[in-house]
Amino acid sequence: MSDAILLDDIQPIARCSFEDRETRDTAIEEQIETVSRRAGLFTVYRYATFYERWSLAICVFCALVAGAALPLVTLVFGSFIEHFISGNSNDAKTTHFIADSVRQLSLRLVYIAIGSLLSTWCSTWGFNRLGEKITVRLQSEYLTAALQQNLDYFDAVGAGELTAGVDTDIRTIQEGISQKMGMLISGLAGFIVAIIIAFSQNPRFAGMMLSQPLALMLVVGGLGSWMGRTQRQGQVNWVQADNLAQDVLGAIRAVLAYRSQERYTNKYQETIRVPILLERRERLIFGIIVAGSFAVLHWANGLGIWQANRLFHEAKCTIPEALTILYAMTVAGGMLSQALPFLPAIIQAHDAVSRVFSVIERRSSSSISYSTGRTIKPLQGRIEFHDVIFTYPSQPSRPILHCVSFIVLPGQTVAFVGASGSGKSTVLCLLEQLYLPSSGCITVDHEPIEELGISWLRSQMGYVDQDVALFRGSIHDNIAYGLHVSLKQSLTAAVVRERVIEAAKIAQIHPFISDLPDGYDTALGFGGSGLSGGQRQRIAIARAIVSQPPILLLDEATAALDSKSEREVQNALGAAMTGRTTIVIAHRLSTIQRADKIIVMHNGQIKDQGSHAELMLKCDIYQALVRQQSMKPKPLAQEEMHHERNSFSADVSTEDWKDVTKSGAIIHRPHNGSASAPVLRSGVRFVWKLNEPELLYVGAGVFLSILAGMSYPLHAIFFGNGIVSIIDPKLSTGGHPARFWALMYLIHGVVVFALYYGRAYCFAASASMLHMRARASLFKSLLSKGFPFFDDEAHSTGSLLSVLSSDAQKIIGISGTSLGLTAESVFMLVTGITVGCAFGWKLGLASTAIIPFIAASGFLQYFIVMHVQRCIRRNSDAVAIAHEAFTSIRTVTVLGLQSTISAAFAAQIQQDARERYWILTGVAYACGTFFRVLGIAFVFWYGGIHLIATGEYSIQQFYVCFAAIVWGSQAASTLFAHAPDIAGAQVAASRVRKLMHESSLSPSEGVMPAPSTVKDVALRRVHIRYPTRSSGSWTLDDVSLNARAGHLIGLVGATGSGKSSVINLLERFYSAGSGSITLDDASIDEYDLESYYHYFALVDQNPCLVGEDIREALHSDNRVIPDEELLAVLAKVGLDGFILSLPQGLSTPIIANGSNLSGGQRQRMAIAKALLWKPKILLLDEATSALDASSEYQVQQALREAMAGRTTIAVAHRLKTIMHADEILVFENGRIVERGTHRKLMEKRGKYWELAQLQELEG
Repeated sequence: MSDAILLDDIQPIARCSFEDRETRDTAIEEQIETVSRRAGLFTVYRYATFYERWSLAICVFCALVAGAALPLVTLVFGSFIEHFISGNSNDAKTTHFIADSVRQLSLRLVYIAIGSLLSTWCSTWGFNRLGEKITVRLQSEYLTAALQQNLDYFDAVGAGELTAGVDTDIRTIQEGISQKMGMLISGLAGFIVAIIIAFSQNPRFAGMMLSQPLALMLVVGGLGSWMGRTQRQGQVNWVQADNLAQDVLGAIRAVLAYRSQERYTNKYQETIRVPILLERRERLIFGIIVAGSFAVLHWANGLGIWQANRLFHEAKCTIPEALTILYAMTVAGGMLSQALPFLPAIIQAHDAVSRVFSVIERRSSSSISYSTGRTIKPLQGRIEFHDVIFTYPSQPSRPILHCVSFIVLPGQTVAFVGASGSGKSTVLCLLEQLYLPSSGCITVDHEPIEELGISWLRSQMGYVDQDVALFRGSIHDNIAYGLHVSLKQSLTAAVVRERVIEAAKIAQIHPFISDLPDGYDTALGFGGSGLSGGQRQRIAIARAIVSQPPILLLDEATAALDSKSEREVQNALGAAMTGRTTIVIAHRLSTIQRADKIIVMHNGQIKDQGSHAELMLKCDIYQALVRQQSMKPKPLAQEEMHHERNSFSADVSTEDWKDVTKSGAIIHRPHNGSASAPVLRSGVRFVWKLNEPELLYVGAGVFLSILAGMSYPLHAIFFGNGIVSIIDPKLSTGGHPARFWALMYLIHGVVVFALYYGRAYCFAASASMLHMRARASLFKSLLSKGFPFFDDEAHSTGSLLSVLSSDAQKIIGISGTSLGLTAESVFMLVTGITVGCAFGWKLGLASTAIIPFIAASGFLQYFIVMHVQRCIRRNSDAVAIAHEAFTSIRTVTVLGLQSTISAAFAAQIQQDARERYWILTGVAYACGTFFRVLGIAFVFWYGGIHLIATGEYSIQQFYVCFAAIVWGSQAASTLFAHAPDIAGAQVAASRVRKLMHESSLSPSEGVMPAPSTVKDVALRRVHIRYPTRSSGSWTLDDVSLNARAGHLIGLVGATGSGKSSVINLLERFYSAGSGSITLDDASIDEYDLESYYHYFALVDQNPCLVGEDIREALHSDNRVIPDEELLAVLAKVGLDGFILSLPQGLSTPIIANGSNLSGGQRQRMAIAKALLWKPKILLLDEATSALDASSEYQVQQALREAMAGRTTIAVAHRLKTIMHADEILVFENGRIVERGTHRKLMEKRGKYWELAQLQELEG
């Protein structure tokens, strides 16, 4: 881009006023307004089909039935004791009657177990299946809605937040509406049924016991609300962290070049510190909820035994009624507690739904007329701006265009020239309706564009942006994207291919594509990785002209091409422009001299317009621009040039690219994240290594978990003794009355609260620090990788962000928290078996027999879910597609690719659906509940017939054994309810571990400090082939150069000829295959990286800025630079006036790597940053390519001053910028074919002379 998106050096002009300020302000606010939608969790079911809604109803019914199964056991429980309340009888008839009754009761339990099996399976399978299907649609709808938003919204929100929405938020919703939702419903159903059963037995006693669930609801409701607020507050801070990570990873080349890893690692750690503290608070609140719930359960049991004893002796309650109610209330509390661990997931899903639907339900300011406006047939191509004023919504007080008026007649070619930030690109943005004008009128063929269909209007325009964006897919697809969807559908595949080939020929890219192994079907990676800048720009040109549009919009369309390629493409575009209305934006005036009209812009106003000849006579601004771009005061006489007509000379050799594609440099190959997933032990060891500093917290938490597990069987002792003490205190252990056991419950509740709260505190501290360390360590590890690491398409910014924001959090599932839960369950079982056997070894051993079945079903569920997690490839590729679209939203919008990208995204995420695994998961989970109830039936049958009926065991022994082992096994089995979380955490740990331990390909670290003064730097017979190319010709072939201290070395040549590879080698982004690279006669590998990188400063052709504001973006390391020094350097590059004119000055925010600045402004910022670095050697890779002539002249003066006493190596297409170099090297196909000073090379009349002639201006 040549203009600012949000910021330009513009001052308001009083003579132009807005006609309707209120209407204008409303329109501006609508463009950037973000809707805060408080949508409920069940809003997502609007994406369910009619059949799925019926399936949902069935799933809910099954969940209710499954939840009611355990409370129904309480009825059997009360009936069971009724048969033995008279004590042991030796009467044969009584014994036979009791045995028969027990058989009937046990058979009822078997029926309940079968019903529980079927209902639990249906509920679990159904919710998982529906959750996946609905969120797949929701994810697609979210992406579609996001892509339909206007550009102002993207400027305000940022691609990072939208990427997090399409990834993290959607998966959070899926977790909340899948199995965990079913378990929540089952828990609530069990709670309600248990209450109903209690009241059906004895309303008075049940009313007293109702205090238990009411207290639980108070604890859960009050603290849950606090937890939800804390969670939402943390989410806002996580978005900031994700945006920072995206900016840094998106500008990794600059980060590595300026050794900013430590700076941004520290900043990232500071950014995540606040949300981590909020997460710790959230976990602690949840721990208090759990601790309070268990305490309430025990206190309620104590209250129940005390009141049951009183009511029994007052003849107001029977023992069976009291036992049924006590057990029912215990079950009610247990069912409510069973749902508690899933409460955070439901709250998170609820909040995520609000964020997702805030995007889905937001209507863009341009969405109404997107496809419903009028069309013009045939379109002539007359364009008129009449008194157009434009203000970016983010800065409504600073107009960008001032009363701009001009007319472009059909078939005319009109060029816009002027300084960077003068408003040229804004004109194209308004014409494409990327933004809405604040006032004035824009017409096409006399029709106001706001009345025309946006989709249709954009299909009539071919657009080439300076910042080329290509997409994942084949070269053919990328060019065919220029065809409007409706047009493409009306053409046959053969016709489409013919058009694509014809457009490629015009753009001078056809021969290169044809010689690739797969030709036009060659697949590109994300962003067109593997292609040079010139190749990408040619493909973009072919994409713009493939639809043969009546209007062409070219914004620096040839900026990335060398002079020869530019001339060839300009000639081809000249033919394509014939008969078409064309608007051209250019800094190289040589490319627009033959335009029908040239419009000169300055500070948002049109200063003059006319032909080149007319402007040379009357326009001082234009004359100055022409003079500044002249090679020398007196142009050389034009002579015939002889050169080979090889359109590929602008790129690397065809043979080289054949090898590149064979080796996968540009071929997209989806990666399978499960192929190298380590075994469970590796993941656990890795996580524990990260959590090592908190081992004291973990140890304390595990110890408290063990005590909590061991304390559970005490509940069995208190319960069994409490029941029999109501009948007769002598029957209880020690002969204590009911009041004693009620007091024991009270004390036990206090102890349990302390244990669970202490455990929550320890695990909250360790888990939050693990999460922080995992994120920070992974981020630090990524920044420590060598540049080749980021060449791998599997390491795209979107994929890395997905692991950083999601997997780094999920690994908590196998941290101390899960170990504590496991320890609690194990000791709960062991202690329960011990207590049970101590009170009655026969029944104890018989009860223990059911535990292997429960454990087997739990392990089965875990391994099935683990298999699902490993086999289902995470949708990281889909997330990368979304991220690529969000970061290239301008191109997506102009080309109308929203539906195409949405379809590709939907196809990708559909691949992850695995319905059969959900069926198996349902079976495994249902088996767990089935064996639990079946186990109760077995214990009742065996204990009732063979032990109690025969008088061998007392009721006290039976209930203590039953409660200790059966209830203990049920409580312990809740561990397996977390199987999906644990399995997912294991796979997440393997991904994080793989990224952190993957070969960094970073440069070797020496020990010698870099020289303190300027020294010679040299390349001697260097060969290099990039790591992505396993074979083929060298990118640099036998290259030697010697940059003497203080000298300027210019590197020129065709695009892709190897110039930038020299810069890459000196920056140690890559290592040479052979030869040597020396600094002060010592190999650069011998120098330590810190001092070596401070020796160099790099200015790239496509600079990316990182920082919250302009001040921070100018910093590189941790050194604090005074504002006075910053402004002094900004003055050298001509930016001080612009910065000071901004309302916030140096504190003006930087958005998305500087996308709110024009290309020229970004490049000048990069140059200023390089000057602040105070290097000994300057590396300039097309440092002034995005600058207009005036700005270039000013920056060149600043660079000349900066070069004094410094060695400079400059890559340039504009030969004027390196005319005064001490030596100029001409590259071709990776070799140096000419070298010398400008004068000597011009006298030689070789390749350099030919390039010089191509850049001469006539007249």
